[in-house]
Amino acid sequence: MSADKSIRQYFHQLTNGCGNNQCSNVYCRSCSTCEYDEKMLNDPNKVAAEAIRLCGKHAQLCIDKNMLKTNIEEIKIRNLTEDYLHELIEQCQKTADWNLLRDEIDIIFSNRLNLSTSFLKKEFLENISIKKESSSNSTTSKSLFINDPRITLDNDEITLDIDIMKRSIKLLVLYDDEISSTIHTSLDILLNELYCELKSSKQNELEMDANFFNLFFIIFELSFLSDPIFLFDIARLFYSILTNLSIEAQAKFVRLLSKHATNLTDYISHVQQYITMHTLRWCDHTDIKSDSEELLSSEPGMKEGLDVLRMLFYANLLRGKRDTLNIIETEYDNEAKMEIELVKRRQRRTDDTNNSENPTTNEQQSTGESTTEASATSTTTSRTRRSTNANSDSESPYENKLQLKLDIEPNEYRHGQYSFDTFVNEFANEKVEIRKEYLDFIQKPLNITEFSFIFYPFFLSTINKIALLNIENKARMYFQRRSVLMHNIFSMIPINPYFKLCVRRDHLIEDALISLEYQGIEQPYELKKQLFIEFEGEQGLDEGGLSKEFFQLITEKIFGPEYAMFMTNEETNCLWFNPSAAEDLDREYTLIGILLGLAIYNSIILDIKFPPVIYRKLMGKIGTFEDLETSHPTIYSSLKKLLTFDEEKEGMTIEDAFGLTFQVAITDVWGSQIIFDLKENGAAISVTNINREEFVRLYSDLLLNKSIEKQFHPFFHGFLLVTRDSSLRKLFRPDEIELLVAGSQLLDFNQLASAATYDGGYTKDSPTIQNFWKVLMNFTDEQKRKFLRFTTGSDRAPIGGLVRLKLIISRNGPDADRLPTSHTCFNALLLPDYSSIEKLREKLSIAIDNAEGFGLR
Repeated sequence: MSADKSIRQYFHQLTNGCGNNQCSNVYCRSCSTCEYDEKMLNDPNKVAAEAIRLCGKHAQLCIDKNMLKTNIEEIKIRNLTEDYLHELIEQCQKTADWNLLRDEIDIIFSNRLNLSTSFLKKEFLENISIKKESSSNSTTSKSLFINDPRITLDNDEITLDIDIMKRSIKLLVLYDDEISSTIHTSLDILLNELYCELKSSKQNELEMDANFFNLFFIIFELSFLSDPIFLFDIARLFYSILTNLSIEAQAKFVRLLSKHATNLTDYISHVQQYITMHTLRWCDHTDIKSDSEELLSSEPGMKEGLDVLRMLFYANLLRGKRDTLNIIETEYDNEAKMEIELVKRRQRRTDDTNNSENPTTNEQQSTGESTTEASATSTTTSRTRRSTNANSDSESPYENKLQLKLDIEPNEYRHGQYSFDTFVNEFANEKVEIRKEYLDFIQKPLNITEFSFIFYPFFLSTINKIALLNIENKARMYFQRRSVLMHNIFSMIPINPYFKLCVRRDHLIEDALISLEYQGIEQPYELKKQLFIEFEGEQGLDEGGLSKEFFQLITEKIFGPEYAMFMTNEETNCLWFNPSAAEDLDREYTLIGILLGLAIYNSIILDIKFPPVIYRKLMGKIGTFEDLETSHPTIYSSLKKLLTFDEEKEGMTIEDAFGLTFQVAITDVWGSQIIFDLKENGAAISVTNINREEFVRLYSDLLLNKSIEKQFHPFFHGFLLVTRDSSLRKLFRPDEIELLVAGSQLLDFNQLASAATYDGGYTKDSPTIQNFWKVLMNFTDEQKRKFLRFTTGSDRAPIGGLVRLKLIISRNGPDADRLPTSHTCFNALLLPDYSSIEKLREKLSIAIDNAEGFGLR
């Protein structure tokens, strides 16, 4: 019925036009640039076919001015109230006839004015009467829109009584068997007309309509929106309308959601169901066309779903826990200072190298660095800087105009109202081919790429984010190699296309420090090359295995007690910076930061464990009281008791109960106490009921920031030398960085077995393979970790679990006394065909207990 009406409207505008001599709609006969010739427009059959096509693509529909002039006087607003709805349902129940309710729903839900003026707050009911009066005295289309000075795009006011609306819709959907078909038909009419209005020149007036946003809350509240019958037409059209709003209107809708949508998860469920069903449809399509190479992002309607889900994601952030503005300002100031320091350090090297050799080049370099320094100073020091860019095109694929308009930075929010995982559709993520998505993305200019999952990092699973980052890093390595190749062709001085580190096992720290300090700090572009490790005096080509071993060995040494750079928290078993570390360890801390960045850049998992706050700090954040819960649990618990202590209830003062002053002590790696004053003359200032919050804030800041500043600063500097140009901070949350660096400690060897492949004559049913899995499954946890290190170079599982390791077990000859060997580069185990399970257990145990070193294996 609704489709028929739309087709008739398209047929009318193609044959008769809309009557507007200034019409700009190319699908209308009144338009001077109409794309159809007279011969076609005079053929009723061809016009009918074209009308059907236009209806399917939701092409622009004109408002017929002649019809408008005759019908404007007949406009009579009908709307629903909670009492009226109860009366309707009661009457229908008495007569056992639901036609009365269906007719009323048809009138209300098929008309924008009727639906948008339903369930209004009492103080806004007057804008309906104003509308009635104006409609009788005006014949212009402006009378179709209701103005109210209390409602603007800049404020967060809405005329809808949310509670009444929710109760009414909840009551209405109890009778879905009687009304679902009518709702579907009515919404089809409403949304098609609304879509056409948005595409016309009246979009601004429509968005300024005082009751306009009521429509979206009412429709979102309908449970029908998740019904498969609604998903591919009604829901898609609804989401298309939302995404075709101006950025200002979208921003207001997000703010309204954050303020009024207490059941945001229901809205999220609607959209996730929509995305899942479109993914299923795409799967069916690609199964039918087995040769299809279309990506999931090519599925019609997917973009609209992701855009609306992003609005809900931003609303969820606005309802969550955000850092204070003071903290955010401090973080931006710190970032600007770090940026300037990076520039200055490089500038010093440039001046030393180019001085007097090439004055012109030196001057140009100096100018460029000065410009960068000035830019760094002005770019990140305040939130005002971000807001001034709200109307400009976003420069990063991970930012968008709506985000800039809302002035939202996701990592400034510790959490939303709901978990971030709520917005990750695992089923769709499994179907996203992230490598092809990235290749498709980089082949097109950013300004013409209509849609890619890369634009929606909040939607991507951690696995896909890591895959995306790895692909980006490999692309950088490739461009570095290509650049070096071109240089070597035309230059007499060849350059190594790899970042090569040659180290001695017994001088690992010293050799790494010298190479990384020169190559990494003085020539930072070297860090963008693929890492290539060579152990002096040993044979072996680094295909990844040597790099893994290098990182394993160097982290064991540099985090060890002999260097006293870090200490282990006995409660959390996490590493922490030694607050009394030697003053001359800047180079070593910088080295560790570089190693951490290189591990990420080269997709290597490290055997280290930092508390979550360290990863927050690596994302440019500063530690606050909340972070103590995972980094210093006992201190957190004590401070929590201090904050919640009730003097009246306990019958004593905080001074008597706790006896604290603003002078505190911190324990270092040797167990010594280091005394700090949180305020000047802190020992003389008691902690009281009045100043306890200040004490907690200052103490937390001391523990997490100030006491380790001279250690963390060079560590962070080294990390940024590798990662500052990557998408790390735009793609990942701090908790995801932890998984990216250290992998997962949860080891499910059943996953490893299920994903293993066999070569050289072995199959999963071979007796030796059966014995191998029996032996491995009965190993202790420590032995299992040794086995992983022996075969893969790391005792951690990658994100997604051991199923992603793809262990290869190859037959290495018949029964023999040889030990099993491995190629850690390829996660390959070379296993002789041992004659008994006892022999296999013995040889495998010896091999994993003596795995260090790289020979001809």
